[in-house]
Amino acid sequence: MKHSNSRRFFMKTLAISAAAAVMAPILKIQSVFAEPVKDTDPLVKALGYVADATKSKDRKDPKAKCATCQFYLGDVKAKSGKCQLIPTGDVSTSGWCRSYSVKQKKA
Repeated sequence: MKHSNSRRFFMKTLAISAAAAVMAPILKIQSVFAEPVKDTDPLVKALGYVADATKSKDRKDPKAKCATCQFYLGDVKAKSGKCQLIPTGDVSTSGWCRSYSVKQKKA
């Protein structure tokens, strides 16, 4: 019986791996064509998000920008990415909002 379970496990793993390999490029393409957040979004307005941090009057730290924020989920080398606080689109890595919080270094 163990042999049968091992074979089933292998086949399931193989199927999941194949599906992941097929979906990876599609997901990457979707991220390339992701829409930036809209200025008219009430959440974006409430957070005071600006796509260019240098244009914010509220920003205190000159180094503060989305790429260095703990809520930014995207690649810091990209032009934009996902934010945990603004799920409606992509934020600019050079953007800023009032909820900015320095990304903690992993121990």
